[in-house]
Amino acid sequence: MRAEDPILVIGAGISGLACARTIAAQGGHVRVLERSERVGGRLGSTVVDGIVCDLGFQVSMSNYTMLESLVSMRDAPRRDFESGATVVTDRTRTRVLDPARHPLASTAPLLSGFVKLRDLLAAMRLRADAKKADRGGHQPGLAADYLDRIRFSPAFRSGFIDPFFSGVMLDQTLAVPVDRFLKTVHRFATGRAQLPDGGMQSIADAMAAPVGDRIEFGVEADAVDERTVKLADGGTVRGSKIVLATPVDATRRLLGLDPLSPDRTWSSTSAVHFKTTATMPTEPLIVLDGREKSPLNLTCVPTAIADGYAPDGVSTVLASLRPGRGTAPHYDLDRIRIAAAELLEVDPTDLEHVVTTDVPAALPRPDLPPLRDSTPTDVILAGDHLADPSIEEAVRSGIQAAESALAA
Repeated sequence: MRAEDPILVIGAGISGLACARTIAAQGGHVRVLERSERVGGRLGSTVVDGIVCDLGFQVSMSNYTMLESLVSMRDAPRRDFESGATVVTDRTRTRVLDPARHPLASTAPLLSGFVKLRDLLAAMRLRADAKKADRGGHQPGLAADYLDRIRFSPAFRSGFIDPFFSGVMLDQTLAVPVDRFLKTVHRFATGRAQLPDGGMQSIADAMAAPVGDRIEFGVEADAVDERTVKLADGGTVRGSKIVLATPVDATRRLLGLDPLSPDRTWSSTSAVHFKTTATMPTEPLIVLDGREKSPLNLTCVPTAIADGYAPDGVSTVLASLRPGRGTAPHYDLDRIRIAAAELLEVDPTDLEHVVTTDVPAALPRPDLPPLRDSTPTDVILAGDHLADPSIEEAVRSGIQAAESALAA
């Protein structure tokens, strides 16, 4: 190994940035190669006519301790959603708040008939099982079957549980491992969803700031072989170690493995962004769409939660479509506009379309084939596809990859 060879990090997504940050903080020589022109990977935002539009319905969490260790609330201020949702079904409109945080708030949903006593009992069991899962407990099977067993009422299941968690996990049927589902439940039970001031891209930008001079944009890796990265332009780069902090399909390609179909690899999402100068709801609460034939999963008003999403006097509305697998859905913009306006109880003509963001590769699918056995010596993997996909696990995997590279 030549002394001047850096540790090469391929990819400036959250895991790659966390890896580079950790290496640099410990005095290591690191070089980051990123094929796009921005940092953040799947975490990010676009700015259209002064409106910040996140890539899908993305949130951070107040209990992301690994993220906080590198990007503090001071570096990227994050604002809380209220814990709960307004739930709109074909028959009812109900404000449902977390009873553990708002004990008296369960009265109105009970009186309305939307929440049954059995739902409160099922929720207690769900919390208990989620706590066990967070401590390492294991339950076999899929989340959908588990939810059938603990017996939420059909109305609460279809109006709240299914749309909320299918939106978080990007799986309409909740055909995800029970353990992964329960850990996600525990995350929401013990923390609050958040949006950062200026949009989700601000988290990635804050993560990248200390290593900005180590990142090279527009550099695409084509293959890896021990300590050498072959570039798409025909060049090569050597490193003392190589960290593949790339999306799972790119990682497979760089390792020379056969590709998987998109619907086997990814869950997809789409978000339609609107702006308006009309009066919008100001409570920091999502509105879940439990209507049977609606194209939406939820809607929210980002400007009611965090600063920096729009100029003064302008509100933004994000309408998140029901999740899919691998490909962007077909949609009718007018239908989405009307559906979002109905959820927010506003006039649809007040909502001006800004942009639609399709993210076909939004979240890795569960049970992907293992990659570690196909990894050459001196190549280390990072990314949330190695664990339960989330910002927190992306950061954790990046830190662990850095520690492995430095130890070696």
